[in-house]
Amino acid sequence: MTVATSPRPRGTGPVRLPNQRLSGRLWIAFGRALGGLAWLLRIRRRVVLENLARAFPSLDEAARRTLARSSYASLGTGLGEILLSRTISDGELADWVSFDGFERYEQAAAEGHGVVVVIAHFGNWELLGRACAKRGVQLATITRKMNGWANRRIAAARAGSGLAQLPDRGATADALALLRRNGVLAIAVDQNMREKRGIFVDFFSHPACTTPAAAVYALRAGAPIIAAFPVRQPDGSHRVLVQGPFVAPPELRGHAAIQALTQELTRAVEAIVRAHPEQWYWLHRRWKTQPRAPVKAQTDQLARRTE
Repeated sequence: MTVATSPRPRGTGPVRLPNQRLSGRLWIAFGRALGGLAWLLRIRRRVVLENLARAFPSLDEAARRTLARSSYASLGTGLGEILLSRTISDGELADWVSFDGFERYEQAAAEGHGVVVVIAHFGNWELLGRACAKRGVQLATITRKMNGWANRRIAAARAGSGLAQLPDRGATADALALLRRNGVLAIAVDQNMREKRGIFVDFFSHPACTTPAAAVYALRAGAPIIAAFPVRQPDGSHRVLVQGPFVAPPELRGHAAIQALTQELTRAVEAIVRAHPEQWYWLHRRWKTQPRAPVKAQTDQLARRTE
């Protein structure tokens, strides 16, 4: 069920989305140009093509290159949208970003144990913070310090959107305290992790070292887990698909529960990426870390570190 989000009258004519105005088109064109330039300059092109070959082995080289170029265009579009979002009102944002399944969040929050929201580097994930804040939901996320002009602009946009940011060092105590206050913690689960900080689950039929933080924090705090994936629509608007709740099989405990729940969350990410592959961040070396130790030993070590 799609929940209407616009608080202002729309009149009788069609709503003109922010990206359809002249200023919006210019920002989007600027971002797409940067994405195209990154492709032409071969910035991480080999990584993208290798990732696509791993994920979609049935595609031929021409199809993978076409998909790769679309992913660069999507990434550039996202940058233009972030810059554009800083110039629009909350009412315009509500027309631009809608939610499908927001009642899933409301039901999870009503339990009173906080909510873990799984996100991915998919679509324009940076718009989530402000869109959620407009609906009275403040997201908190664990972040690392970012350098560079584009990263500084993104960090400023995050701060201006109402997104609370927890430093990654010593984040466990802050994250659990947030959930116990019935807060909302957003965790990206689609980045490669070092072996000592992650566990291996299947992603596109290949082992991928994945953060178990969403599962660990949810199980320790008794918080439900949902997922939120913003999908860019053909008209340039965004529909956030809210999924879940995700639960571990009730008979599992400890490392087995963490493993099963992390795998289930990763399946959800894979499903949305398969549906809209051009909107995922293929520039990341998702399968960089490969297993050397048994999975159980890794999850046991992680459980001890987060106690």
